[in-house]
Amino acid sequence: MPSSLLGLVLFVICLVPGFTYAAARDVRLPERTSSAFRETTRVVLASLAFDGIVLAVFALIRTAAPGLTPDTGRLVREGWAYVRDDYGRLTLWSCALLVAAAGAALAAARLLPRGPGPLSVESSWWLLFGRYPALTGAKCTYVGCELVDGSYLAGVLKHFAHQAEETGDRELALVAPLEYRSHPGTPSRPLTDHQLVSVSARQIKFLTVTYLDHIPQPGQLPGARPEQGEPTGSMPAGSPRSSTVTGTPTPP
Repeated sequence: MPSSLLGLVLFVICLVPGFTYAAARDVRLPERTSSAFRETTRVVLASLAFDGIVLAVFALIRTAAPGLTPDTGRLVREGWAYVRDDYGRLTLWSCALLVAAAGAALAAARLLPRGPGPLSVESSWWLLFGRYPALTGAKCTYVGCELVDGSYLAGVLKHFAHQAEETGDRELALVAPLEYRSHPGTPSRPLTDHQLVSVSARQIKFLTVTYLDHIPQPGQLPGARPEQGEPTGSMPAGSPRSSTVTGTPTPP
């Protein structure tokens, strides 16, 4: 570890690309629980890779146009004396290289796919709400929730917990148009006075999922009641219309 405050600051700055890469991957892909050693190694290795790429580009620019870049030879030989003489250009180039490295890390996190190896674990929620809608080209995912007490709640998916672990602590949020049925055998009714509702995985018995090629307008109910069959909705040709996940969520 660095022994001075300046060394610590430089060390943290050098890790910015790796942190950017890891954070962007966790937002885009299902979150995985890893050991502190593995997470630290991932950040450090990613930082070394992107810092190295940017420094290689800087070396090419230095070779092609030495007058535009700081004199790295003098920086090595004179140290702080050269920093005091040319601190403006050094600061400008340092910030530019840091932004370039972080930008490259962000682009790589968004563009590089996660390999389908045997250790690639994705939850059913991620597949139903993240991957399958993208594969079918759906604009909207309509979710029906049969709850453990027999009630039924349905609406347009707003967001969901995307961690890989399928625990009862996960939640998903539904937005209007919403419909609700309090008891089995009773008709569903629209929830016109509410815009959002949060559902805990601990309370869900099973889900029905319908992929729509349009976003329903307020007052529209694209899903049918469970006793009337599968929710309705148009889909692109050749795409699956709906999916159902059965089973009780993992107990706490």
